[in-house]
Amino acid sequence: MSAITNNSAQVKASLIQKYPLIAFFVLAFGLTWIFMIMDALGSHNILPFRLPLPLMIVMGYMPTLAAVIVTNATKGRDGVHALLKKLLIARVGSRWYLFAIFGFGVVSVAAIMLYNLLGGSPAVPILSKDIPPFSGPFQFVFNIVTFFIIIGIVNGEELAWRGFALPRLQAKYNALTSSVILGGLWALFHLPLFFTLTGSSQAGASPLSFLISTVSLSILFTWMSNHTRGSVLMAYLFHAAANTWTRVFSIDHGNATVGWILTSLIALTAVIVIVTTGAQNLSRTHERIQEEG
Repeated sequence: MSAITNNSAQVKASLIQKYPLIAFFVLAFGLTWIFMIMDALGSHNILPFRLPLPLMIVMGYMPTLAAVIVTNATKGRDGVHALLKKLLIARVGSRWYLFAIFGFGVVSVAAIMLYNLLGGSPAVPILSKDIPPFSGPFQFVFNIVTFFIIIGIVNGEELAWRGFALPRLQAKYNALTSSVILGGLWALFHLPLFFTLTGSSQAGASPLSFLISTVSLSILFTWMSNHTRGSVLMAYLFHAAANTWTRVFSIDHGNATVGWILTSLIALTAVIVIVTTGAQNLSRTHERIQEEG
């Protein structure tokens, strides 16, 4: 029995070493979807509970756990340390901090203003109701920062997508192709959330709009990563900011027109990046972050 168990473990380790990217995506989806599906079933009262916040946080780090497992199997502890060190790449220039933190907010405001200028009915206010009532500028900023930190803590995906998967994809394909592949899989990763009735950003959203915006954002993530030496810190900030600004501003998935305008602006930004930097590297320095295995 022990010999059979050992042989099974060796086969699994061999498959991970031979197909690290496939193994990563299978693990990332499998480990996360367990939680997502449970919560979706709970939202339909098929299960008598919804996921509490501690389990939601655990769910958010399942892709990272998958990346650590595969990295450890293929490169050992040194590889895991190298992966984690990408979180510490912080000296990248102030413009990238500005883009990561405020870029999506600017696009969100532009989408709402454009909708209102085009005579959208009813007119959409800039600020949403998700942020506690405005009681002064300092309190308002404090509320947004608190929201940003909470969302950043709950979402622990980026060490997986941009830290692990992107460099390996870029070792096989050009930057644009890598971004599209990763963006498509990243969109598919959220599939169970579309079946969650409440408490999900994807509830009521257009799947096609979500796919286009996710692939476009993936291109922007790659553009930023290839200009910041693969900084996962910047990716975390950008991801947290995107999830924050759509709650600070009135990006309501119930208003399909606003959603499509936002998607169009994100896609337009991605097209500008592709035209100005080139599909090969999505970088003016003609470099892209690559990693084998």
